[in-house]
Amino acid sequence: MIGISPQDLDSHERWAERRQLPFLLLADVDKKVIELYGVKGIALIPVKRSVFVIDALGIVQYINKKTLGASHVGADKLVPILERI
Repeated sequence: MIGISPQDLDSHERWAERRQLPFLLLADVDKKVIELYGVKGIALIPVKRSVFVIDALGIVQYINKKTLGASHVGADKLVPILERI
């Protein structure tokens, strides 16, 4: 599992430490990954909260893009997808 956002490395380190995140956060400050995955937002919300499940061959198996808000995809939805791949 990897989290990606446009904030810088220092911001990511502080966020991960505060939240005790058990996964890596990548800084996409130039927004190249954000644009490649089609999750660029609008002015006040620069990135659409999204979940991609990508298999070992690099094939996208699942996509969930949010237009607004910070809702999350539940484990009940992701576990079957992960078990399948």
